[in-house]
Amino acid sequence: MLGAPEKLSTLFLGGQITDQLINLLSYREIEELLPKMSDSNRNNNNNENQNLISVSSEPDLHINIKGVPFHLHKEMIAKRSSKVSLLLERNEMDELRLILRDLEVETEAFELVARFCYGLEVRFSSDNIVSVLCIAYYLGMNEEQSSDNLLRKASEFLEQRVFPCWNETVNALRSGDKSLDKLADVGLVDLFFDSLIEKASYDPRLLGELVKNREEESDDYRPNPRRRLFVKDWKSEDLITIPLRLYEPLMIRAIKSRSIPVEYIVLSVCKYAKKWVFDAEESQLGQRREVVEAVERLLPHPRGLISCEFLFESLKHSIWLEASSECRNGFGIRISKQLDMAKSTDLKILSQGYREKAESFEDIELVKTVVMSFYSYYANEDSEDVSHFEKVAKLLEEFLFLAASETSLKLEGFVELAEITVTISQGILTYSDGIYKAIDAFLESHRYLTESEKMEVCKVLDCNKLSQEGCEQAAKNQRLPLRIVVHVLYVSQLQIRDTVAKEIKVIGEKVDEDEEEEIGVSSDEDEMEKMSSKLLGLEIENHECVVHRWKKTKKKKNKISVWTQVKRKFGCLTSSSSSVDACTCDFKKKKKKHHHNK
Repeated sequence: MLGAPEKLSTLFLGGQITDQLINLLSYREIEELLPKMSDSNRNNNNNENQNLISVSSEPDLHINIKGVPFHLHKEMIAKRSSKVSLLLERNEMDELRLILRDLEVETEAFELVARFCYGLEVRFSSDNIVSVLCIAYYLGMNEEQSSDNLLRKASEFLEQRVFPCWNETVNALRSGDKSLDKLADVGLVDLFFDSLIEKASYDPRLLGELVKNREEESDDYRPNPRRRLFVKDWKSEDLITIPLRLYEPLMIRAIKSRSIPVEYIVLSVCKYAKKWVFDAEESQLGQRREVVEAVERLLPHPRGLISCEFLFESLKHSIWLEASSECRNGFGIRISKQLDMAKSTDLKILSQGYREKAESFEDIELVKTVVMSFYSYYANEDSEDVSHFEKVAKLLEEFLFLAASETSLKLEGFVELAEITVTISQGILTYSDGIYKAIDAFLESHRYLTESEKMEVCKVLDCNKLSQEGCEQAAKNQRLPLRIVVHVLYVSQLQIRDTVAKEIKVIGEKVDEDEEEEIGVSSDEDEMEKMSSKLLGLEIENHECVVHRWKKTKKKKNKISVWTQVKRKFGCLTSSSSSVDACTCDFKKKKKKHHHNK
């Protein structure tokens, strides 16, 4: 078994005793090894070493900190701590164990406190400084007990080495999470919050990089060199790593300060939700519920500040996690304000299953709820701007097409969603081409449907609202039921008839208004020939009538040819002439009469 010198050789590095010294060596061994410490350590702690040697050689205070035994000397601890000194006077040393248990002291932090009591070197860091401060505060290791006290040393380290640096501050806040609750009356938490907000106000990018600004980066924001203290390759610690009970009040204070752009606040909150809700383990149900409710409280309400994708994800999770009604309604209200800004892929989130079923269409009830909420919100607005409704109508058509391509979408679900889309587009969109394309996509992805089921799908299609291009495509679509194709052909005939009639009317009006101007007959003839070809191709019933009207118009136009104008100038065509045949030139050469003088 190793003796004291051998133990020291395994723990000694660079002339200093490591942190495990107090746990592994008894006081007698420490007393024997003190002369063997480095000269620097012995000089720095000369007075403490003298006091150390004068006490009893046997440890008389035995404490277990989370299963780790500590064998210490009451006198050494009492000399540094007013609380231990008082307990020792009252013979109530058992109370010390209760104090340490209530503080939830970590073994590493208590080891540093014990080392300080023995006059050994103590190395602070952002990982342990808050815990050490907490122990020193509750044990009364202050100026009243000793001029060289632990509370002062730890406070100086926090002020000079932690608060000037963003990374160290975040790390200390995260590591000292449990201890900070015990220091609420001291105001230490407020100091941490103020320090972080001040730094984020100077450089908001510490909260994260905005995606839209990545291509527009400038040198306006540069990390303060003080923040890079002790960090070789500077990279900001993320606030989303701290627990919710610290993160939420910190963000509330940051919002109230108005010194940090709200876009960066939103960015940080969204990242926090992704880490602790979207990507968290399913087993952490209660924690995820608390986080999603806190996220809803922190997010601002003005439209456009939060992406629709994030809002849809949050609403989906809040429902699945059974969050409070205030939380669910809060996300719903934000969505209703900016549904017109969403994309079809964003809307798809609401109809998908959860977790392992995320790729399948479960139902569309949530989609219906969101759309109704949108119309309820804007129905109360006194604005005449209908652009919001147009965008939502087009959004639903795009979403219907996207959903139709999914084989997991059932017939009943598609029909219900299509009916909602048709209702939304009434009076808003001129054509129903989007509905037709969605029906075609659904028939393509569900080829097993019977003829009657196809008719059920197509019942939402208003063929009369198909554009001419839509009619041409539908007339050739073999996936559509025959009755629908016939109806489309009929609508196509009516559309072309109306188009031809309008063109003839326009031409007639133009002729009447401009009889004195030259009209290019040949180009009009080509136009009318094309229309006639269309009519013949589609076998329009009133083809002969339309062609007859065209010929009549053509005949009328021929009256006003260039030659007619020339003849009128020559005086060969009177204003009362009604036909080309009436234009007979009675031009007679008058013989010149020569008078000869006889």
